[in-house]
Amino acid sequence: MMRHEIRHPWQLLYRVYRHVKPVMEREFAAWYRRAGEIPDAELRKQALSSMTTKKFHCQGGAVYAAQALSYVDHLVPLIVAYQTISDYLDNLCDRSTSLDPQDFRHLHRSMQDALTPGAPLHDYYRYREEKDDGGYLAALVETCQRHAAQLPAYAKVQERVLELSLLYSDLQVYKHIAHAQREAELLAWWRKYQERYPEIYWQEFSAVTGSTIGIFALFCLATDEKLDDETIAAVDAAYFPWVCGLHILLDYLIDLEEDRLGGDLNFVSYYSSTEEALERLQYFVERAKESVAGLPNEPFHRMIVDGLVAFYLADRKVNRSQPAIYTIARQLLRQARGLPGVLFYLNSLLVRR
Repeated sequence: MMRHEIRHPWQLLYRVYRHVKPVMEREFAAWYRRAGEIPDAELRKQALSSMTTKKFHCQGGAVYAAQALSYVDHLVPLIVAYQTISDYLDNLCDRSTSLDPQDFRHLHRSMQDALTPGAPLHDYYRYREEKDDGGYLAALVETCQRHAAQLPAYAKVQERVLELSLLYSDLQVYKHIAHAQREAELLAWWRKYQERYPEIYWQEFSAVTGSTIGIFALFCLATDEKLDDETIAAVDAAYFPWVCGLHILLDYLIDLEEDRLGGDLNFVSYYSSTEEALERLQYFVERAKESVAGLPNEPFHRMIVDGLVAFYLADRKVNRSQPAIYTIARQLLRQARGLPGVLFYLNSLLVRR
């Protein structure tokens, strides 16, 4: 099944609103209702909170399905369920009653099981007090398994999506342990990959691993039964580190002041100055645009890069009361210039505000 070429921003927005959004809203609403039925009060609270505050993650991820409209009824439920697991576990770890890395790692085993059709389920709450979610996490895992199995070339991308999922899980473990330990653990982890990614800093590598959109890009490739290894490698290299890194660095940028006040880990805060932060983010924009050149459906991936900049910098946190963030945002938006950048920025204002 060939993927649908998308050459213009209006074409992408039409497909998203006409074909993708209705399925995304249906799936999201069903999981929100299911989350509200979780018996354990703390698990229910975190499931609902993650969906209330992070719905835009599912909205953004589902955009990838616009490339393969014939598979929208498998891709969108798969992306929404996988992203819902990600956001739910992030809340469980971030606002945790536990600081146990074994607990965090076992929770995140669900993300690898979700990517392995036919894999047996595990007791993901084994190392924490709160356990009774009424089958919520297991149902999310099984939904991912069921829809991934329907993608004709999924076996060709499965090894890499599992690797990306394990890196994501590693990050979630290291960033949520005791404050005094987390930076040392992240640095030790980075040293294992430093030679492979010499152009990025340790905090940027951590940011790259925190994105799920590389996995979603590979899901969409898997709708093509003629998919070859060269295409998988090219898309993977574009997303990891450049597009994924841009994604999460922008996310941390808009949360910079909020995280400083809350004492939360923020990878943008590790830059030595506002000038360095701007320079590195501009570098990621440039490298992301270079790296998607020549990919199948190249215009779509270029729009993703412009769309990421527009989507995050349209957030209400980007305002004159936070001059450092505002200054960086203005400069980055100039890189997403032209009709695509303007159109995505205006659309993002509607979605984010």
